[in-house]
Amino acid sequence: MAPPPFSMYSPKTPEGDGGPQTAPVFGAGPGDDPGYLASLRGGTELGRMRLMMLALLAAPLLILAIMPLIVEDGRGDVPPWIYLPLAAVALAALLAGPRAPRPMAPGADPGVAARTALMMFRQAVLLRFALAEGVILLGLPLAMVAHSELVFVAGFVLGYPLLVWLALPTRSGIERMRRRLESRDAESHLWAVLLAAPASPLDSAGTGP
Repeated sequence: MAPPPFSMYSPKTPEGDGGPQTAPVFGAGPGDDPGYLASLRGGTELGRMRLMMLALLAAPLLILAIMPLIVEDGRGDVPPWIYLPLAAVALAALLAGPRAPRPMAPGADPGVAARTALMMFRQAVLLRFALAEGVILLGLPLAMVAHSELVFVAGFVLGYPLLVWLALPTRSGIERMRRRLESRDAESHLWAVLLAAPASPLDSAGTGP
């Protein structure tokens, strides 16, 4: 049996890993976004992604709160070079993050394009999150080396705004990713699949063997 057509992006298709079970809402656009908080109650792919990212955004705040228990603050002079790795990693995230996702190839069937766009969108959000969070996490070992809490705070100040800008799926952030997906004249139908309503129990039962 031939492998699934989307295995190059993910071992599972959206239908198999919690994505929307109903057809994409073709024709939907950013104007149909109910808003960040309202989407959390809708059960759509967009709502689930936004809820997940809110939980992930809380993790650096927790690290910041317990950081004084981890870092032995010597209150001494901090060598200026200790901040250079933070600046370098932040610059790398700033340059590399907006390059994800990669552009889609044009000419795909609308249903195929929508499912492909969803997988590429998920991967891009998580990649952007990892790049920005790396700036924050790097500050912890550097703070331990320098015996200064300020080093971690510097990493947090550099990384957390990048985290919000790159990874939080706001309406404007999704639009930037959609334009990136469609930069080779492809039609991604990204909003259509993000705003697809979840399947009802009767729909799910009707698709069983």
